[in-house]
Amino acid sequence: METALTLTLPAELSQLPAFIAAVTKTAESSGLAPETIFNIELALEEALVNVINYAYEGKNGDIQVVCRTGGGSFVVEITDTGAAFDMTALPPPDLDADIADRKIGGLGIHFIKVLAHPATYRREQEKNILSMTFCASEPCGQST
Repeated sequence: METALTLTLPAELSQLPAFIAAVTKTAESSGLAPETIFNIELALEEALVNVINYAYEGKNGDIQVVCRTGGGSFVVEITDTGAAFDMTALPPPDLDADIADRKIGGLGIHFIKVLAHPATYRREQEKNILSMTFCASEPCGQST
């Protein structure tokens, strides 16, 4: 896969528009369909907000976003050095439960899991690495 973008910024909500704009521009340059770009933006925003709000527990830190293209895929990889958290291990929310009985939270993670094919997590050298793959064309996910 070819690296199309590497961007590292402080883990601050004020940086969210810069992250999204850079990834959107990269996705557009890669020729992705508007629907796919929308899915990328939604999943990216959910993932970044979780990292910003929870990974660093009020401490300063950075987030790196890398976009890779190839083999019919567009991959967005988010790396941080915050607290370990494997969102892919969480069970799906109970979407059939009465609204009053539902747990608060978890829908953003659910969106990521539904939109990215697949979303994977690994912890390497004290870093969280969330990888989200989106189909740029068919067949998706084959290496070139």
